[in-house]
Amino acid sequence: MTALAVVAVVLVSAGRPARHPVSVPLPSAQPALLAGIPARGGGTDLFLGGENVWRPGRPPRLVAGLLSNGLSSLLPRGHGAEVDQLAPVPGGVVAHISDISTGATYGALGRVVFIPAANAPARTIARATMIAVSPGGRRVWVQTAVQSLQNGVGVPASFKSPTWAVDLTGRRVSPVLYLPLGLAGATGTGPLTLNLVTGQVQLWNGATGQPTPMSLPADANFVAAGRDRVIWSSCGASCLLHVTDLPTGSDVALPLPRNWQPPLRVYPPPPASFDPAGQRLALPLIRVDSAGNITAQALFIAGNRMLRETPGRLRLPPSAAATQGVVLTGAWDQRAVLWVLATNPSSGYYQLGFWTGTGPLRTFAPAQGSPVTLSAPGPG
Repeated sequence: MTALAVVAVVLVSAGRPARHPVSVPLPSAQPALLAGIPARGGGTDLFLGGENVWRPGRPPRLVAGLLSNGLSSLLPRGHGAEVDQLAPVPGGVVAHISDISTGATYGALGRVVFIPAANAPARTIARATMIAVSPGGRRVWVQTAVQSLQNGVGVPASFKSPTWAVDLTGRRVSPVLYLPLGLAGATGTGPLTLNLVTGQVQLWNGATGQPTPMSLPADANFVAAGRDRVIWSSCGASCLLHVTDLPTGSDVALPLPRNWQPPLRVYPPPPASFDPAGQRLALPLIRVDSAGNITAQALFIAGNRMLRETPGRLRLPPSAAATQGVVLTGAWDQRAVLWVLATNPSSGYYQLGFWTGTGPLRTFAPAQGSPVTLSAPGPG
């Protein structure tokens, strides 16, 4: 298994016009991205985020006045925008609308928005370059990157980024901590950071900003974090997927199927997708050949000390280049139904499906848009 590769998005000031996605009509015969049987009806029970924000519904509908075709009134005029993080919180979801404009400064500040599940107005609760939601969803940790007009030139590697927590009204509920850039998760006691060079994970005390000892080895390949647990992989005589409970230090190690591994992630990583009971984890895995080419993508479920594949596997495009660009992810709704999202950003369309736990994956027809993340609203 290849080691974790983390890519940080660097936004630079170059005096060029802003870049933003443009919606195009969906061709009538786009190939299916998911293998399954047609679902009756249409829509989803989850929020979707990308160049737009889609609210749950049948069919999904846009959240008005927030983000449209990669532009947001919350950001400076002409700056490109994208929802790159969605997370459930009580009564709705929190979205990070990232500033992706080429005209933005290094570490440009996006907007952190609480979107109620009910048809109520969304509200901005913070400005940040990345977020992480604590267990229970009542605290949202935010971090700002380096703000520099020189594309980060001269910024020392030891630079610490302001990091703090807010509640769902936007009120700060923690001290401002100065931590390494790389917010990657949050626990009940404090935030997690991921070293963007070495891939090492560190837990921090949310009250003092001091490092908290962890039971992870230094060479752990970070995958995701959520519900006070860190998911990581390791390879020795065999390759294993680990789920480590941070408060207790207990670890469950599951053998990965031969030639399957977690996908190489861009930063920020998505949160771990646990079911409402916190007993089952859904995560995408990729199968690679000896040359490193992706030959399959599928969602797996870790639970009851087992790792098993769900029935809905991604239908890979015929070309290797197209295969590399297709995004596969999943999330549970409040009824413990697993939703699957496959997106082909280069062609501007996506496909949704859901799995009830038995039988085949049920899929909807491909639709226009490029969502890259999805989340059910939290209870309440």
